[in-house]
Amino acid sequence: MAKKIPVEQEVEIAALSEEGLGAATLNERPLWVRNALPGERVQARILKRRGGQRFADGQPLADLNPNRVASACAYFPRCAGCSLHHLAYSEQLQLKQAHLARELQRVDVAADGWREPTGLTRLGYRRKARLGVRVVGEQVLVGFRESFSNRVARLDACMTLTPKLSALLQPLKELIANLSQPRTIAQIEMAEGDSECAILVRHLDVLTDSDLEQWQQLAAVFDVQVILQPAGYDSLQPLPGQGSVRPLSYGIAEHGLSLQFYAHQFTQVNTVMNRELIRAATGYLGDVRDRLVADLFCGIGNFSLPVARQGAHVVGLEASAEAIAMAQVNARRNGLTERCNFAVADLYQAGASNDAISVGGQAARSGRYPEALIIDPPRSGAGINLEGWVGNSSLRQIVYVSCNPRSFADDALRLKHAGFRLREVGIYDMFPQTAHVETIGHFVRDQ
Repeated sequence: MAKKIPVEQEVEIAALSEEGLGAATLNERPLWVRNALPGERVQARILKRRGGQRFADGQPLADLNPNRVASACAYFPRCAGCSLHHLAYSEQLQLKQAHLARELQRVDVAADGWREPTGLTRLGYRRKARLGVRVVGEQVLVGFRESFSNRVARLDACMTLTPKLSALLQPLKELIANLSQPRTIAQIEMAEGDSECAILVRHLDVLTDSDLEQWQQLAAVFDVQVILQPAGYDSLQPLPGQGSVRPLSYGIAEHGLSLQFYAHQFTQVNTVMNRELIRAATGYLGDVRDRLVADLFCGIGNFSLPVARQGAHVVGLEASAEAIAMAQVNARRNGLTERCNFAVADLYQAGASNDAISVGGQAARSGRYPEALIIDPPRSGAGINLEGWVGNSSLRQIVYVSCNPRSFADDALRLKHAGFRLREVGIYDMFPQTAHVETIGHFVRDQ
């Protein structure tokens, strides 16, 4: 069967979507175009059709938008790792703030004030990534997916990854090509701490002694920890000769902290912006000495430990037992065990409300409940128990960190109905050059 040639069509771009795609119409149907900005006429190469919509890569022809900039990345827009390389950075920030503003307007929640959009990095910021692996003939591809496709982009380097992680791409491709069965490698995950890198190698078949020797050589030459993953994350095992799987770490110098994490565990991918987010959260909470603060969806203690360092008593809850175990390790390493109580809790389970955020259940019996909440949930939002968590009169303020403007707005409306005012809100550009929006909001109880 002959390979289908993508259709190309000249179109005019009317607007820019929240995903960073140029919006056009073709044959009375929506067309979404990468590398296209409002007012431009582009040659759209249609790559995908879905549900009456078309998706395309674009080549500008005329009437260039004044905010268009030359991409610093040679692989844009074919690689889908980033979507906004063609837009001036100040405009990227405004696009994200406008996205959040529309969502809040949709639910009729008005903030008393807006923080200036915060963005301190442009490139080389991403310290964690999950990359696809594909063998095409004798060539091995390792990278992000292509636009509107499951195919792996052809990358030799990546300007979004940290320089250390980017430098591993070419050696990884060469190594996989030399394995006894290159197609057995399904995925590579990369992570970087302050002083060490690690890669997780997802392999579908047993690696031979020769294969393992090649991975050992890469580990030695590039000073990287190689972790084998024959199945799920519960199957992780160290490369022979590397001892045990070792955690990485990152520092939060402002609070004198060092936090450990395993390469597969969730951490914010942007070190600089994570520190700024912590600074904003602790600034909102103010003087928390000897006060009780609950950190919901606490992970490894990214917010809990800085707040405890400021003198608070913190209870941190998280569904992942592994993350809670690491949070407890981090509390011990930083001398904060007396101020932190971490526990496993499924915060989406019905009834995980007031008693769940008491310190080991003792606060509920003593009548003491948190005076402040930190909420940093997954994309789906806080879940069904939010009203229960905020129902106690002792609770005076909430710091809500979100990776999804829509669920943040929905929860902001619920908090409004529960008697909390959105005092201030703003975006933190955790993923520059992409359409991802990270939000922080400070809610206070209306008097």
